[in-house]
Amino acid sequence: MKVVFDPSTTDDLLRGLDPTQRAAVASDAPLLAIIAGAGSGKTRVLTHRVAHRCLTGTADASHVAVLTFTRQAANELRRRLRSLGIRDGIIAGTFHSVALGLLRQRWDEQRRSHPVIVADRRRLIGEVLGPKHSASTADYVSDIDWARARNITPQRYASAVAEGGRSSSAPVSEVVKVMAAVQALKNKRGVIDLDDLLSLTIEAMQTDTNFANIVRWKIRHLFVDEAQDLNPLQIAVLDEWRSGRDDLTLVGDPSQSIYGFNGADPSVLSLLETRFPGIEVIRLTANYRCTPQVVSAGLTALSHLHAESPKLFSTRSDGVPVKIYSFGDEKDEASGIARLIESWRHPMMRWSDVAILARTNAQLPALREALLAIDIPARILGTVATDPIQRAIREVGDLPSSTRISVWSRDMRSPRVDADDEDDDVEDVIARRRVADAVDEFLKEGGGDGRTFLAWVRTNRPFEDDRQQNAVELLTFHGSKGREWDNVVLAGCEQGFMPHSSAKSGAEQNEEVRLAYVAITRAADQLVLTHAQTRRGRKRTRSPFIEGLILATPPSTMSADYIRDQEIRRESRVQVDPVYESLCAWRTQAGRTASIKPQILCTDEVLRRIASVLPTTIEELTEIPGVGKSFALKVGTRILDAIQDGLNQPSV
Repeated sequence: MKVVFDPSTTDDLLRGLDPTQRAAVASDAPLLAIIAGAGSGKTRVLTHRVAHRCLTGTADASHVAVLTFTRQAANELRRRLRSLGIRDGIIAGTFHSVALGLLRQRWDEQRRSHPVIVADRRRLIGEVLGPKHSASTADYVSDIDWARARNITPQRYASAVAEGGRSSSAPVSEVVKVMAAVQALKNKRGVIDLDDLLSLTIEAMQTDTNFANIVRWKIRHLFVDEAQDLNPLQIAVLDEWRSGRDDLTLVGDPSQSIYGFNGADPSVLSLLETRFPGIEVIRLTANYRCTPQVVSAGLTALSHLHAESPKLFSTRSDGVPVKIYSFGDEKDEASGIARLIESWRHPMMRWSDVAILARTNAQLPALREALLAIDIPARILGTVATDPIQRAIREVGDLPSSTRISVWSRDMRSPRVDADDEDDDVEDVIARRRVADAVDEFLKEGGGDGRTFLAWVRTNRPFEDDRQQNAVELLTFHGSKGREWDNVVLAGCEQGFMPHSSAKSGAEQNEEVRLAYVAITRAADQLVLTHAQTRRGRKRTRSPFIEGLILATPPSTMSADYIRDQEIRRESRVQVDPVYESLCAWRTQAGRTASIKPQILCTDEVLRRIASVLPTTIEELTEIPGVGKSFALKVGTRILDAIQDGLNQPSV
């Protein structure tokens, strides 16, 4: 379905973009790679390019597929495309969900029943090994995951390990037997796992000409987000879908490739000309998120790759220096971080503007307890234990039948389940009822037992954290990817955590460097790196990744008591412009109302220009670079109100 739009709409798409971003959006190259450095507006450029091609008629929205790696990212892409006028026909999803949709259509045409999708291959491997097996299930999971990410069959596993120079965690001959046994178990039960969705797609495309033609007719224009995370199996699917056609846009950053355990290969973007002959490459090097100090810290860490670093620069004015604090032990570190965050508090700050990042999940609970001990709200993100929605999903996952699942859903809607129950707080009640809605959908589609529900949820029904809690957020380096905060603390910046002691090979060590770079560049305004001199009674050394920062930022040996001092409080506090903060508050609320990221409405730099000029009329607002007449007419009155609110507040 080709939609024709007013040409002025395409001008709106390019407004507010820098020259390099505009070139990426408007490029007429069908085969294009956009190398987007941290904070360079990657998602905005990708969605604007999709919209620009659809609006100018060089792509048909009903034949576009935008591929990414998580449901949350896919939902965000869909929201942004809808806001740009692309509402119908477009495919936006994960590789697995798109493959599943195509396979389901094929199964229906063949009048075949749909196999059950097993979300967790670990359970199947554990069943094959049995409780008395002497080897670790984790070793087999690691080896089989490695093989499946490369579409390696049991018959090819031994030769692939030898050719790749890989050290198999479990004996090669045993891995081959377990792989074959797991496949036999899946065949017997009529189930498949998530990677099977991709390998089955490849097989169907190669053996069924009619299916291949239908897919290639349906998917003509391909856009891949986070292309640095592609693994060989996904690349093989991508090659089948595009079948040599050069209508492909890749967006990503090889410096942010951090999922090697899943087979991700950063060379897809670092060796583009070899992999995709004739490809046009555009590099986004302007970082709009971080201060120059944070960008410099990230590049310092990245320099440990011993390769040419990206030409990334900050568009922002100077911020506060990056600080490195040393503590006696892990307990003093946790208390010190809590007191430091307490010292940052000012009237316009939300606790959720602050994040503590650590290399492992095991580090997070003690940091959270230290915050709670001084009445700072804190939550650990990305774990089932602290997420009421995930807890509810797991409850359903443990149920043995559709009947029991139906009863669970009915109970969750019962009047007796309300916010006054002693065992259920408001969040739990809301979460359970949201999951009950999903259960009803699942049952309408045929239902099944709890394990079937878990697979169905993973493929069909993402649950996003929309509670907007005002709490300091704690998560791992990996979990922080794609997110940002005003103020960030990286805890445990020590050898053994950064890089992690499990990283043995050169590729693993390089990934640890990239992981540190990702974590550092999550900070927009203020970055603090902490480490302990001893941990669990053992002496620790500071991470080599931050050694290059020492000359510019002398490290301080701190204690929780010292941080409590008011002098440190005054030195740590960021000076606040009440007008700028009022404008930011307006933008945040407007973004939430529109269900888009606030920065899409207006960049930080444009807000700073507005706060500096202090316009009093719509006409004056229109003249400010980056605002534009259309934007000023739509929201100008609210902006002027926000300016007045800021002027009525005292400076901090």
